[in-house]
Order: sequence, then C-alpha cells, then structure tokens
Amino acid sequence: MTAIATFGRAEFLSRYWAYQPGEHVTILGPTGSGKTWLGYQLLASSAHPKLPGVVMVMKPRDKTVTGFTKTTGFRRVRSWPPTPNLWQPRPPGYVLWPRHTFDIARDDAMMQYQFNRAMLDSYRRGDRIVFADEVFGLSNELGLNRTLLALWTRGRSMGCGLWAASQKPTHIPLHAYSMAEHLFLFNDPDVRARKRFSEIGGIDPRLVIDAVSGLRKHEAVYIRRTGPHLCIISP
Repeated sequence: MTAIATFGRAEFLSRYWAYQPGEHVTILGPTGSGKTWLGYQLLASSAHPKLPGVVMVMKPRDKTVTGFTKTTGFRRVRSWPPTPNLWQPRPPGYVLWPRHTFDIARDDAMMQYQFNRAMLDSYRRGDRIVFADEVFGLSNELGLNRTLLALWTRGRSMGCGLWAASQKPTHIPLHAYSMAEHLFLFNDPDVRARKRFSEIGGIDPRLVIDAVSGLRKHEAVYIRRTGPHLCIISP
C-alpha cells in the first residue's frame, strides 16, 4: 500500500485543518469509533460568534453532548430560534436539543419541526455550520431529505456548511459523499460500507479501501476533495 502520512489529532487541528464557510463535511464510522467526538473537536476549532455552529441532537440523553456544551460555551436550547440573551456575549454556537416526552411519534414530530426550522434559518441567514450528528435519522426517520438536499446543493453559496455524521454509510444520501469538501472515514467492518467509500471521486478507490482497512481504533482517514489531500489522523 502507498505510504500515507499520519498526524496526531492535535497537530492536525492546529496545522492542517483549514475550514472555510460553506464547506460541507462528512464523518462516517460505526458506533464507538469516535466520529462524534472528532466532529465536536473540528467544530470547536471552526465555529465562532460570526460563524456559529448549530448541533442537532436526536438522542434523549448523551453525555458526550453534555460535555461538549460545557467545555466549548455552546448554548443549549430546546427550540429554534433561540431567545436572545442581552446579558451574555454571543456564543460560538448552539446545541438544539428538543425536550423528549418518550412518546416516539410526538418526539419525532417535534424534532422534525425544530430541526427543519434551524436548517432553513441557517440557509437563509448564511455563515453557519449545521452539524447533523446522525444524518441517517434526519433523512430516514424524520423525513428531512428535501431540506438536507437544499443545504448540500445550495448552502455553500450562502456560507452554510452541512456537517453530516453517520454510522450507516450505506443508508444515507449520496450527496454526503459527492458534495462534501472534507471527508473523515473510520474503519468499518461492513463490506458494503467500504464499497461505498471506494466510490468517492478524485481519489484512487483502492488506496481509500486499503487505508480504511488498516486503521486502528479511533483513527480516521481524512480526504480533502479539492486537494486532493489524504492522510490518517490518530487520536
């Protein structure tokens, strides 16, 4: 296999991660791979009051989200748009976490409504990062494909970047691959997932599959499409 440079997470974030407003990001990996935490680290390095992030959370409880909110200064809100707070400086972003009643139909309807409002508002205003921690849920459970498609195809011109993370790479819209400027791929034992990874344009498919197959726990392959640049990021 062709040798691929490896960088530690801190070195990559400080020296090589360069995000521009409107660029789309896709992060793919199975449960426990570390994709969500990597996404939060990238977001903490990219979002600021003039380019705020909006994290959409579907789970009723999530310790990772709680820790991220506390350490980054992101403001947790239950609905969109957030109520202005004149007594505090503008935060670098928001965690949109609707309250759960544990009535599945009711909770899904509420999340669909609130997440759709947040995405449309971000698209209209521009200069935002919308982070879908599980884009499979937004697409297949909440039926937000039309709004997701608008962000992928037209959001860049507005400076609105859609960051899509998923543990189901074979069940998400192909726009997550074709429209992303930055892709992060974790090792996935599913042969179908690796086949999907090999369909990413601009990079030798054999190189992508070999690189992903050789990853250790919590390592990820990074691909920047317009480079093209490819490297491995270690914890």
